[in-house]
Amino acid sequence: MSRFGVAFFIMVIWLAQADGLYGQDNLPEEAASEQVRMRIEALESEIRDIKKRIREGKAPSLETAEDVAFIAEDVEEISERLDVVEKRSILDRIQFSGEFRNILEYYDIDNLPVNGEERDGAIDELWSSRLRLNLYSQITQDIIFQGRLSYLKYWGDANYSHEPRDWEYNAAPDSEGDLHVERAYIDYFVPGTPMALTFGRLPVSGGPPYGFKNNTTRKATWPQLFVEGEFDGIIGSLGLESWTGLEDGVFRLGYCKATQNYLQYQNVKMNDLRVYFITLESEIPGIKDSILWMGAYKGMNVTPLDLIPDTTYPEDSGHYENYTMHLQVDDILGSGLGWFGAFGYQRSHPRNEGTEVLPGVEIGYLGDSLHNDLGKRRTAYSIYTGLKYVLPLEILKNPQVGFEYNYGSQYWVPASISKEDLTHKLGVLGHAYELYYLQPVHEKHMFLRIGSIYEDYEYYSPYWIYGSREDAQTGLNILKSYFLVDVRF
Repeated sequence: MSRFGVAFFIMVIWLAQADGLYGQDNLPEEAASEQVRMRIEALESEIRDIKKRIREGKAPSLETAEDVAFIAEDVEEISERLDVVEKRSILDRIQFSGEFRNILEYYDIDNLPVNGEERDGAIDELWSSRLRLNLYSQITQDIIFQGRLSYLKYWGDANYSHEPRDWEYNAAPDSEGDLHVERAYIDYFVPGTPMALTFGRLPVSGGPPYGFKNNTTRKATWPQLFVEGEFDGIIGSLGLESWTGLEDGVFRLGYCKATQNYLQYQNVKMNDLRVYFITLESEIPGIKDSILWMGAYKGMNVTPLDLIPDTTYPEDSGHYENYTMHLQVDDILGSGLGWFGAFGYQRSHPRNEGTEVLPGVEIGYLGDSLHNDLGKRRTAYSIYTGLKYVLPLEILKNPQVGFEYNYGSQYWVPASISKEDLTHKLGVLGHAYELYYLQPVHEKHMFLRIGSIYEDYEYYSPYWIYGSREDAQTGLNILKSYFLVDVRF
């Protein structure tokens, strides 16, 4: 047989196996992937059959070296096309999306405590940019991966020392910006059951009511007052809707590892901070697009103050509990008015020993020896509520106005950490008020927001959990005004 006949023979095999490989655009991912696998297996089977026929002397003979080279080129081309198909089947499983935000902020600060003195000041122009890359992949019918890479950069070429957080422990990104994995986790849905397992870097930032003023859907499991940040752990979920009739009813148990002592091998004695939690949520019965959420967590082995060299400190500083309830209605009776309200209550159980910072002077969790309150148990609470109204102005793409208020008592310890918010509104020990206007530019892809936040502190050190919290005698006040542009793609 001529080389053209042999080539035709191979191409018939290829077409028989490849038919449909490039026509799977309308098939579900699982079906397309299964088709690719079946075609490849069939092609491998045909190759084995050809080899067998050659051994038995039944295959067409190859007359010249040119015939062999010609067939080799065809096989290489087929292999390359298979590589393309395989690559495409993998990429089709991964969905990418992105978010870009640019913010201009202004801060006016009154009575900020600095080195024993109270100072006034202002930050006239603070720019920052945030980029997020979201990844989603339905690996199988029951396994889903989700991840998010985040980059935050304050404009300028030097580290920014921002006065509003000089007394806090959570530093801002450096001059190169902050690039990190914000979330990366697997959801595994147990086949044939209402149970699911989630593990990895958990989705705990962007929970209710984040969507109100950010013009988006719910982005996290837990409400912002309960926790807002980045944590690693495992969650077990049980769907309750089929048993109880509660719409979107879910019961969850979970565990997070907040700190890790990597120096145990050097005989550094410090216990790891572990957090255990339980939550229950559903729609409010009879109210569509609503949330009824209740949860509690217990933090074991609060990390002691260990930032001072050559000091002695306990292996941990005690433990604490948090109880939170969140209610939310996105659109009350179709009026365009939305409301949310959250309440948090805490109990802290500090140890009666702390870190010795000076001879005879110890600083512990929410107490110190100078005030003779080491180990004193504390209770605290926080309130967070707000309204949003969608203006019926179609010519302006239905803009929104909103108002939020929150209050934190003296010993409130927020679990709401965000590198994008220098003063951390939900951590204010006192009152915070926010008023904003949201203007859509494109319904799904772009919006603007302008607003102001006024924070009136009754106590200092909202994020410094060590030592007694002193009254703000003359009152620390911070006025923050901002303008942001949000683009999604």
